[in-house]
Amino acid sequence: MDTPQDAPRRSPLKLIVAIVVPLLAIGVGVYFYVTSAGTAKVGDCLRDGATADAPMSKVECGEGADYRVVGRLEGRKKDDSGESRPCERFPTTAVTYWEGDESSGNLLCLEPYHP
Repeated sequence: MDTPQDAPRRSPLKLIVAIVVPLLAIGVGVYFYVTSAGTAKVGDCLRDGATADAPMSKVECGEGADYRVVGRLEGRKKDDSGESRPCERFPTTAVTYWEGDESSGNLLCLEPYHP
């Protein structure tokens, strides 16, 4: 008489990894999207990157902020920044910040933030 074999046991570790890893990846993606300077609107504050290669990041206005967005020029080509002064209509602009690729992006006009 044949005896039924025990059903193979599934490892709970594999199930946990299969659930946790994608959730972590989604969480990290959402974090970087939310803190990206590219999502900043007029009135939002930004922190300057620590190095020339580090991008600016969106932060709460307060001690950690370096700049406040006073203007946002959307859907521009990077070459459009050849205008003499694209943020001229925002007289408190001290710094401009480009985020995007060569063909399309946003230019942020930034003033220094002093809490």
